[in-house]
Amino acid sequence: MSRNLLILFLLTPTIVDAQELFFQKSNVHILRTYVEGDETSYPIIELGGNERVMIEFDILSSNIADLEYNLRHCSADGTPSSLLPAEYANGFTLNPITDYAPSVNTMVEYINYRIGFPNDEVQMLLSGCYVVDIFYAGRPDSLVARTSFLVCEQLATIDVEIRKPQTSVDERHAQEIRLSVDCSNLPVTNYFEELSVAVLQNGNPYASRIGLKPKQIVGQQLIYSYSGDLLMAGGNEFRRLDLRYLHRAPINYNQVEYHAPFFHVTTPTDENRAFKPYFTETDQNGQFVIYAETVNKSFDDYYRFADYAFAHLTLAAEPALDGDVFVCGNFCHWQLDSTNMMHYNFQQHRYESDLFLKQGVYDYIYVHRNTFTEQVDLERYEGSHSETSNRYLFLVFFRPTTADYEQLVGVVQMDN
Repeated sequence: MSRNLLILFLLTPTIVDAQELFFQKSNVHILRTYVEGDETSYPIIELGGNERVMIEFDILSSNIADLEYNLRHCSADGTPSSLLPAEYANGFTLNPITDYAPSVNTMVEYINYRIGFPNDEVQMLLSGCYVVDIFYAGRPDSLVARTSFLVCEQLATIDVEIRKPQTSVDERHAQEIRLSVDCSNLPVTNYFEELSVAVLQNGNPYASRIGLKPKQIVGQQLIYSYSGDLLMAGGNEFRRLDLRYLHRAPINYNQVEYHAPFFHVTTPTDENRAFKPYFTETDQNGQFVIYAETVNKSFDDYYRFADYAFAHLTLAAEPALDGDVFVCGNFCHWQLDSTNMMHYNFQQHRYESDLFLKQGVYDYIYVHRNTFTEQVDLERYEGSHSETSNRYLFLVFFRPTTADYEQLVGVVQMDN
């Protein structure tokens, strides 16, 4: 895997294993990293601010496991910083996980674990990327999960404009980005080597740009794009999977059945949207939220009483002879593996998949990966439109030549 793709996965809203991309044991599910109070947010907080990053996951078991976490500072590509723990954190970087609770009245039993940063045991002292390893107590080699979050200090000013391209060839499917960075508050000596700029679209690593270099330098104003030379495919609005209802599905909704010990949810067959006109739909820009409709309205902790179910998605399409088709979104951390790969049903002339998910509302799209080139095609089944609403994230990293770590000095989020 290339270093560039590695960085993109490290910067997605739920950032995981820098070496293996996404590592989770078979009984660990729904690993999420977000800013407390907003489940669909990027896990980015300001240094010294009042916000907290939340890390949450389930272990499918009725027994509580003794788990620990270790916090470490890294560069955006996952390379450990040349710092001692005392230089980037106040307190102990190795601590037990003490916030956990068993599921309530669910068919699938699980223990929900949560960690908040900063906390009473450890506080971050520097900006940049922080990686969190989670493992069984006293066994740091027994990795259960790995995730990351970003801490920023706004030292660089990012000026950005997202617009429809002016050229007739691109205006049907692309979005143009005008981007510049003012780094007058930074002691930069080499603008091309010490600064790194990334643009993420919906946290999707296959629809993002990293390692951008300035096209022009005017004083300490760095121009990263001229008219028409930084185009991003608009993509399409995300499809929606609603798993809130398991016990009493509404009319004309998903088909829900219970085959012990699991619920099974079958959705209507999806169509190929590649050649369909653009249609406005409300989505979560690739994210998902955990939520469950329940008869007992006194519950307000969805993380504990939301159940798990198999979601059966289907896509009407001819078989792709040059690669595989996947159901993709932030729910799978944009990974393409056996858990979200679809299989072709030649009798029904459609692709089928079985996703094991917690109750909630999920955004997803269908993507194709070429077997020979490994190139990922986001448009084969979804199409692309300049009108599509996307959430863009702009990041500026700074590492002076003589520094021991990489700072995150600029962050801007914008919905077009």
